[in-house]
Amino acid sequence: MLTSIEFADEIFEELRLSIDQACKERYWFTACRNARTLGFRQSDVSCASTYGQCFELLIEPDIYLSLTYKSMEACDTLTPTDVAKFELQLKHAEVLVKSYQNEFEETPISLVRGVRYGAYSASL
Repeated sequence: MLTSIEFADEIFEELRLSIDQACKERYWFTACRNARTLGFRQSDVSCASTYGQCFELLIEPDIYLSLTYKSMEACDTLTPTDVAKFELQLKHAEVLVKSYQNEFEETPISLVRGVRYGAYSASL
């Protein structure tokens, strides 16, 4: 039988894989959906030009997991594209046991629309 911290570590690893998959697919919802499936509580942490979601799970009073997702507009980053970032943390007795971060560049919606519909209408 797993101890509470071993159980939390397994959840951490499962979400780490979900984050990597979400970054590979460039689809943030993959990791967020898995966090909700695992029982994480979701809250909105968005601000002016950043869309953000925080997912939290309390295993025991002193064992805590959190997953934060932020999508930042290009004007707030050093890159010309929007950036989606994930940060996963496992804390035990307020001490950070481990953390993991990954990110991907998002294609701005206006470019996607322009390419898709421009190519479509050019063939008409």
